[in-house]
Amino acid sequence: MNPSPHGRLPDRPRPRLRPRPRHVAPTSGAFRPETPDGSGQRRQRGRRLWWLTRALFRTVLGTPGEAAYALLAPLPGLLCGVVLLAILAAGLLGSVVLVGLVLLIGVPFAARGAGAVHRALLRGLLGERIQPPPPRPRPRPGGRLLARARAALTDADGWRSAAFTLAFLPVGALLVLLFATVRLYGLIALTYPIWWWLVPADDGRRGLGLGFGGVQLDTWPAALLTCLAGFLPMALSTRCTRWLLDLAVRPMARALLGPGKLDARVHVLEDTRALAVQDSAAALRRIERDLHDGAQSRMIAVAMTLARAREQLARLPGTEPELASGRELVDTALAESRTVIGELRELISGIHPPALNDGLDVALETLAARAGIPATARTELPLRPPEAIESIAYFCAAELLANATRHSGATAVRIDARVAAAPEGNVLRLTVRDDGHGGAHQRRRGATRGAGGTGLSGLAERVSTVDGRLLIDSPDGGPTTITVELPLPPRNLTTHRTG
Repeated sequence: MNPSPHGRLPDRPRPRLRPRPRHVAPTSGAFRPETPDGSGQRRQRGRRLWWLTRALFRTVLGTPGEAAYALLAPLPGLLCGVVLLAILAAGLLGSVVLVGLVLLIGVPFAARGAGAVHRALLRGLLGERIQPPPPRPRPRPGGRLLARARAALTDADGWRSAAFTLAFLPVGALLVLLFATVRLYGLIALTYPIWWWLVPADDGRRGLGLGFGGVQLDTWPAALLTCLAGFLPMALSTRCTRWLLDLAVRPMARALLGPGKLDARVHVLEDTRALAVQDSAAALRRIERDLHDGAQSRMIAVAMTLARAREQLARLPGTEPELASGRELVDTALAESRTVIGELRELISGIHPPALNDGLDVALETLAARAGIPATARTELPLRPPEAIESIAYFCAAELLANATRHSGATAVRIDARVAAAPEGNVLRLTVRDDGHGGAHQRRRGATRGAGGTGLSGLAERVSTVDGRLLIDSPDGGPTTITVELPLPPRNLTTHRTG
């Protein structure tokens, strides 16, 4: 490049720099550059308008769940409360006769149904999940009428549901007042400009020509002011409804519609015990595997080594006393090792019978096939019970079948296992029937070990570890029916195993 006449290089054209984009702080997130066409500002304004509209609707109408509860809950709540109040009043007035007592017995039943309705409304509309109370106590079958009436009248959870249903009467009336009256006037005021424009007055002029305090609302400014004034009752009704739900409905529902403190504590203890039983069963299975794979295998190896040593000693010539004594010691050690192996196998089978690997139904059928007398097994198990329940049921069936074979003089035994419903939940019901001479009984607490029935007492103790029951029906002359009921834990506590 040639220099200029003045001895300097010609100036190069400078590159044209683009202007830096301005950064606008959005409502949330990091800083984003503003686009040249202004779409970022439009999005920001749209977002602000959306949040403003949403806040306005929440202020005026409340959340959808609260509005739906205030609209839908009072009708069934008031209806249940009125019906329950009528039954209670009629029962108290007629309590001197039998009819009044029958009506009072029906109060807890009706209250439990009303409580279920309230829990469904709270769960579906407000998201308030309240655990239902335990089932009502059921009297023993064949019990006296007075005992049944006492069981119904002492249903604490039913009376607590009745207390909530009756306490909801004034609360439901307030909800109706706030929603149907105050909000109705507020809604009329909010929409006044629309129907003021659409509905003509009686004299043919535009608008209804309504007035308030001597002032006619027949102009657009008056209609708009009426619309703005409608926000006040709507917002006040929404706030009062929320206070009523938070301060009255939700606390009362948690205190009266759910299980009591004692029931909740019992439920927690039952779950804890079920988990402890499952943990102990898992620990026993680990011990069983360790014994089977460790100690038993080593003892078998020791026995094989002793057998080879005995064979080698047998080949040695001579009859010296030391050699004969060595052979005797090896024979004794080999016999002891075989005895220990047998005891280990019995111990392993006592921890977890190998027959249970394929399930309780197969184990009971195998047990019946190996019995010393004709025996049949029938099972109805839709799901496999937990491992601890299976083990207890199997050992009970084995012990009862052995008792029937040895002591009852029976010629046939039948084993039934099925899942049955009980007041406290589902149970595994194991029934063993035989046609023997009967007379089976459980040894009473405090009796000496020499008394009869120690086997059944041991079964009762084993069953009681999981809160089960042992029922004996064995009149003299037979037949004998022994039932074992083992509670099944909830499904979320059940351990599912694969083969």
